Amino acid sequence: MAVLPTYLPEYAVAAYAQEQPSVQRMILEARWAHLQRDATFERPDAFRDDQVHRIGRAHLIHLGALYDVLATRGARDPEVHEAARGLGTNLLAHDGFHLTTTRLSGIVYLRTAYAALHGHIAPLLRTDGPAAAPASEPDGLNFHGPPESRLIRTMLWAYTVAQDCRNQGRLAEASAQLREYQIARGLLLWSAAALAPADRGAAQAAASAGHHVRNLDGRPRTSDEGARRYLLEAHHAAHHEDDDRQQHDLECPGGCGGDGVVMATLTWDDQGDGIFVPVWAEPVDCTEGVPQAHDPACSECLGHGYTYGHGERNLCLCLRPEDLTENPGPQ
Repeated sequence: MAVLPTYLPEYAVAAYAQEQPSVQRMILEARWAHLQRDATFERPDAFRDDQVHRIGRAHLIHLGALYDVLATRGARDPEVHEAARGLGTNLLAHDGFHLTTTRLSGIVYLRTAYAALHGHIAPLLRTDGPAAAPASEPDGLNFHGPPESRLIRTMLWAYTVAQDCRNQGRLAEASAQLREYQIARGLLLWSAAALAPADRGAAQAAASAGHHVRNLDGRPRTSDEGARRYLLEAHHAAHHEDDDRQQHDLECPGGCGGDGVVMATLTWDDQGDGIFVPVWAEPVDCTEGVPQAHDPACSECLGHGYTYGHGERNLCLCLRPEDLTENPGPQ
């Protein structure tokens, strides 16, 4: 009997249908690009300008594609969808497009660049329908863990720090960071598999990560489901602060969706004539909609909220809650 090819939601996008990458491979590509980009920051004199440009471009494409695939699978984390769009827009700016005049969509451009990077022709927006119906969901695959965006940040950061520690001979710290990396990676794979149950490879890779962490911790062998659940237990044990962040309402006015963290743009490229293109964002604690003001006594921004230099505008972080008794706002 002929075996029908596995259909995954991202195959409805021609760029991914052409290449059919696994989530495991996309994680490795994003990890490599993040590590290379970090090296250009840490050792700027070791790279030519053209190398920095290519590495920065590869980072935007590989990280953007990972977010985009999770978004296409229906990730409930709103930051996943926003990050995919934002990285595509940043890729447009990186390639020299004037964002106020181009009609190109960041997502479409990201997918086109991903296809071209892997030697495919510029794809159409969508492909034909599924090649086969999705498989039924395996037992124990429901995922109720940290948001995917946080897992991606933790995974990439922990791996980069681990490599730095290893290069400096701090092997115990490197091992601890690699354990953190495996936990975040395994949880991300579990989430990807739960979003697309036909992706048995991601489910098995998540279980393998769980078995690996249990082995590091000296725990006995368990089932694949038990190994995945151990990753979640290990994550909660190491991140007690998540318990406080989860107290935010799902309809939180700060826009965190109950996660307690929002993405904030910290750096813009100054293109002149008052045009600023966002180029760098980082997670910050959600204020639950409470307005924040800049301190007038701040020596960096003098209360204006921004600092300028090297062709960039940077958000000053001298924030404090506004005194609503003095500034009650419109009545």
